Amino acid sequence: MLSFRRYLNTSSTLWNTVNSNLIAVNSSKFKLVSYPDPPSLLPKQSSFARKLFSQPANFIQSISKIEQAPESTKPEVAFIGRSNVGKSTLINNLTNNSRLVKTSNRPGHTRLINFFDIAHQVTLVDMPGYGYKSKEEWGDLIMDYLDSRKQLKRLFVLIDPVAGIKETDKQIMVHLDQQAISYQVILTKRDKLSIEKFNDSKSVIERYLIDHAICCYPQLLSTGKRRKSKLNHNDTIEEEMIKVKWAIINAAGLNTNDSIE
Repeated sequence: MLSFRRYLNTSSTLWNTVNSNLIAVNSSKFKLVSYPDPPSLLPKQSSFARKLFSQPANFIQSISKIEQAPESTKPEVAFIGRSNVGKSTLINNLTNNSRLVKTSNRPGHTRLINFFDIAHQVTLVDMPGYGYKSKEEWGDLIMDYLDSRKQLKRLFVLIDPVAGIKETDKQIMVHLDQQAISYQVILTKRDKLSIEKFNDSKSVIERYLIDHAICCYPQLLSTGKRRKSKLNHNDTIEEEMIKVKWAIINAAGLNTNDSIE
């Protein structure tokens, strides 16, 4: 098998793509220092993502015990994070339905696992928040789901870049790595930070993931609200939302040739 360095040397284009994300440890080894920038989506990918998430989203059910989970063969992607990180808001923004999931400024508002159908293609799962004032049994429910749900294709871990990565975030990622569960980080509330401060926070979080995470998908996503503010770049927020939609589609194993009912 070719070494990583030798493989890179066979393609100058590939080397130029990843070179800025690597540093040389010695003459034969390299160390990742940042995640590579994801390639731009093709027009047909962006179009498919918009079309899928423009379809009506329907509530399936809520559960307080894993035994109550719906029987389904549809792929599932789940959203988890600290209390009040913006999980419910993200699902509402994805589906362009502000009433689909109840939101609250009160930490610990979501106490059940909620399932939502998207165009009979994929199921979105809104999970209880962990951390501040979250009850222990909610944690058990989360773990039961993560450890037993075979339909789960990817878990999206939401982190607030304003607060930064917390000990509870690190604990959940350690568990995911131990159970070999694929996850991807989404930075929420980017509209509350200037571009400079957001990038600083992103770099710190990315550095932690590179140094410690094992099963984390190597691409950070972000979301935020469109605001009338000089600090806010609404075009960037819209582009990032499309990337989140495509990440869900990709994780679920869907492709642009699939028909949407």
